Amino acid sequence: MTLKGELKEMALHLGADLLGVASADALEAAPPPHRPSDIMADAKSIVVLGMKLLDAQVDLLDSGRERDSYHGGTQEDVFVGHNALVSAELDKIGYKLARFLERQGFRAYHQPYSGGGTDRRYILGFFSLKHAAQQAGLAAFGRSSLIITPEYGPRVRLTGIVTNSALEPDQPYEGDFCADCPQMCIEICPVGALQSPAGEHPYEIDKFRCFISPFSP
Repeated sequence: MTLKGELKEMALHLGADLLGVASADALEAAPPPHRPSDIMADAKSIVVLGMKLLDAQVDLLDSGRERDSYHGGTQEDVFVGHNALVSAELDKIGYKLARFLERQGFRAYHQPYSGGGTDRRYILGFFSLKHAAQQAGLAAFGRSSLIITPEYGPRVRLTGIVTNSALEPDQPYEGDFCADCPQMCIEICPVGALQSPAGEHPYEIDKFRCFISPFSP
């Protein structure tokens, strides 16, 4: 079995739902210091893991502005707790895979979902797990700016590993789940942060407006 195959088998056994690999070079267009090479000078691969949120838990959330309970309601609290649980479990799996890579003689940087560091001046994460997921063949960007997977839609959480191991990359995901959609996410965005994208960009978002939401992407 290849090293990539071992990583995938281990991840699924530990409870992850998705694993894909992107070439580190594919994300070098990110602004410094948010590139793989800023994290690891000899970065070659990015391993992306995904774990699904429970449907019943997400279904408790309000769909938009029409309810007064959007902020601070009991149902929201339930989702926040579930989100924290899934994120923590997924981060544990990512850490174990990173340790496994180290034992094989490679360097491995683990980017957690639950606390990876956000530059609040620009609302920019230290490393983009969403772009890595698209390049790793797991998902496409939606008009909401959320990552959408063919298996679970946007109901996933992500973690990633930057490594100097040259793993075989997956093909980037090129699908568009929003092409024939009426773009309801733009209409019902609780803080009015979304607009119809111009040109070929998959989404248009005011990150500073979005950041006031407890479920910011």
